[in-house]
Amino acid sequence: MAKNIIAFLMLSIMLILAACSPSQENVASDQFNLSTLKLAGGTDWGAPNPYLHDPRGPGTAKMKLIFDSLLEADEEGDIAWLAKDWQIEGNVYTFTLYENARFHDGQPLTTADVAFTIDYYKQFPPVTNYLDVDGESIVERYEVVDDQTIKLIVSEPMATTLVKLGSFVILPKHIWENVSDPYNYNEAEAFIGSGPYKFGSYEPATGSYEFLANGDYHGPKPVTERLLFVPVSDPLLAFDNGEIDLTDVPIDAMEKYKNNPAIGMIAKENDMGYKLLVNMESFSQFKDVKMRKALYHALNREAIVEKVFRGSGTVGSAGYVPPTNYFYNENVLKYDYDPTAAAAVFADQKIAVELLISNTADDVKVAELIKNDLNNVGIEIQVLSVDTKVRDEKVLAGEYEFAVVGNGGWGRTPDYLRTLYSSKSKFTGSNPHFMGPLGYDNELITELAESQLLELDFERRKEILQELQYEISKEVPIVVLATKTTYVMFKKDYYDGWVKTYDYQQLEQNRLSYVEKK
Repeated sequence: MAKNIIAFLMLSIMLILAACSPSQENVASDQFNLSTLKLAGGTDWGAPNPYLHDPRGPGTAKMKLIFDSLLEADEEGDIAWLAKDWQIEGNVYTFTLYENARFHDGQPLTTADVAFTIDYYKQFPPVTNYLDVDGESIVERYEVVDDQTIKLIVSEPMATTLVKLGSFVILPKHIWENVSDPYNYNEAEAFIGSGPYKFGSYEPATGSYEFLANGDYHGPKPVTERLLFVPVSDPLLAFDNGEIDLTDVPIDAMEKYKNNPAIGMIAKENDMGYKLLVNMESFSQFKDVKMRKALYHALNREAIVEKVFRGSGTVGSAGYVPPTNYFYNENVLKYDYDPTAAAAVFADQKIAVELLISNTADDVKVAELIKNDLNNVGIEIQVLSVDTKVRDEKVLAGEYEFAVVGNGGWGRTPDYLRTLYSSKSKFTGSNPHFMGPLGYDNELITELAESQLLELDFERRKEILQELQYEISKEVPIVVLATKTTYVMFKKDYYDGWVKTYDYQQLEQNRLSYVEKK
């Protein structure tokens, strides 16, 4: 009988921790460039399969090391992955698989598995459902041509259709066709995929993960025999001691490392952002745009950049999309810090609000600044600090009055504006990053947000997205606080293969960072 995956692998966690001592010599095996590559863990991002991982980026990224999709993305665009070729004719997307693709148990991966996965996801939506738009599958039907070729027919092509079809991960039919409750399925077979790495072990209590190289992978070879995410109390100290091979570097520690020729450093520009959500169902007075604009005037957002981000970032755009994003509209309306004007709007309102935040260090600092600013203009703030997962659950359930949410991915093509602001789409996802404001609707914003998705002409889509940003900046349904530029560093003489994609800067969450480059 298959054992529960957590109980089954408890012993291996002790082996991980032992293997990560500073005294370990990282000597490459004959087959792989490295024997071990280590990153900071310590957070439970869920079990890495399509139904048990956390929806945030680190959870999805770990799952996608094990489970493959049809396409991947590199620095320039979409590239072959499970599919060696693809063609688009109207609403028909034809994918041809590599002949030698196999699952980790040795079974061949064919179009029967692709077709099965599409049907299975319709019945049991996974955590990250790329095939879904507004609660409906984008695949109207499919035609299996042969074991390597499948045609996916969509009802209406969208700007994101190829990316969505290329991104959903493929399940092994021979395993999952017998699973009637995938949301509680955590047997060993639940972690058999076809990706460059196999599941090794996972310990939720410590946030530890182990992935083992798939030596029979059909695609680019894994660079390391073992990939570990290990708990560390001080990432910088752990990096200095050789316990991890890559870490974020705070701005105030940059001086120590920036002139070291053995250290590589990569910037992720304005890819992390913070926003303030207002529950307008609970506080209907904020349906008045003057009240929302007064929030902007009340908040010293430059102080967030300087005091919390140490100057490494920018004041948030009222149109949401940051200035380093290709689609940014430089003509969006801007709101200066003007507490006197804000206090005049809030005079005699007697508003008392609970501000929901995560208990992470930056969130607490941001909340303290918000609390002081809003108290100064007549809004009484009481901060509720909870675990990040609890905060996310409350935001998804709409159980908040005001909430601060920080997340990455702001540099991507901003279809995220649709899931944030469109009345049709803003409550259809499972990711708290992209939950829109409760109690707010705007017909024009919804129309623009939905129409950009259907616009196939790139330049025209850019125009629509920029018009959408301008309308958002007029209405300010969400108070965009600030975006942050973060830096990661690594030891170039040990491993220098970290990669950002054309629309996502989190290189440690990109599986191309863990395979050999062509």
